[in-house]
Amino acid sequence: MPKVEKQVTLLISDNVWGRHSEAIRAISPSITPVIYEGNEILPDEVIDSINAVFYSNDLWPDRSRGFVLSILKATSLKWMHTFSAGVDSPFFVQLMERGIRLTNSSGATASPIAQTTILYMLALSRNVRSWFQHQDKHEWTRHGFTELDGARLAVIGMGPIGAEIARLGVALNMQVEAIRRTPNGNEPCPTFSFEHVPEVLSRADWVAVALPLTPETRLLFNTETFAIMKPGAHFINVGRGELVDEESLIAALKSGHVAGAALDVFATEPLPADSPLWDMDNVIITPHSSAASPQSGLRSEEIFLDNLARFVASEPMRNEVNL
Repeated sequence: MPKVEKQVTLLISDNVWGRHSEAIRAISPSITPVIYEGNEILPDEVIDSINAVFYSNDLWPDRSRGFVLSILKATSLKWMHTFSAGVDSPFFVQLMERGIRLTNSSGATASPIAQTTILYMLALSRNVRSWFQHQDKHEWTRHGFTELDGARLAVIGMGPIGAEIARLGVALNMQVEAIRRTPNGNEPCPTFSFEHVPEVLSRADWVAVALPLTPETRLLFNTETFAIMKPGAHFINVGRGELVDEESLIAALKSGHVAGAALDVFATEPLPADSPLWDMDNVIITPHSSAASPQSGLRSEEIFLDNLARFVASEPMRNEVNL
């Protein structure tokens, strides 16, 4: 007996529909699209019909509010796919508590975030800020720098992003060690469980954090953790801002115990204008944008299309998230 396809009413952005309408029709011509234009909450009679959603990266952050509020009112919703890998927001938790299936785009942003992490290390090791300042002043002033070749890199968190950071670190001839909850033996570098965090941190010249936010990882980097780190080490966070006690990091940077930092994520976003981090010469700040490439968005859309076909056919989906 042939499988019976689900009747799907799909909430999808105008941009994604424009790129993939033919592919979606090919998956099932019976899919009914609800195309999200603008940034307003949808009418109740439209919201009530929706049972599947793709929360795509073209909606975040400027068009998210109306889209998210529409989703929260969707009483018939069965499944949502999100462009993000991180799903620690209360919004996602609330959906899962309602029994709504959630899948994410884990892996889609690994390449740009890992490459941005390498950029941070190259920029900090070479003090590129000083070069740029001299360039602005038309000054022919030289300074030395420290190579990454042979330096010790600790990657904390070995999901797709951390694994790619580790792989690139190995390619740069760095001495890479990593931390993950359960090492599986196929990592590109020696990898240890969380109980070994102190010893791995104590050896590292560079610490790159790519952890998800969980009750166990919240504020993992605090006064005690920074004190464990090797004096003069550098700290990079491309995971979640709430992994770090920012006051402790600021103190460690001011004392020189942490020589520099590159931060793409913060406990409060946008980073408040009065944060001391803005004015520190040894800190690089990027506005949660280390994954902001067109290619990462397209990769997340490909994962969504694959999952849409699986959802329609009642097959297991990729990257399903559980509470």
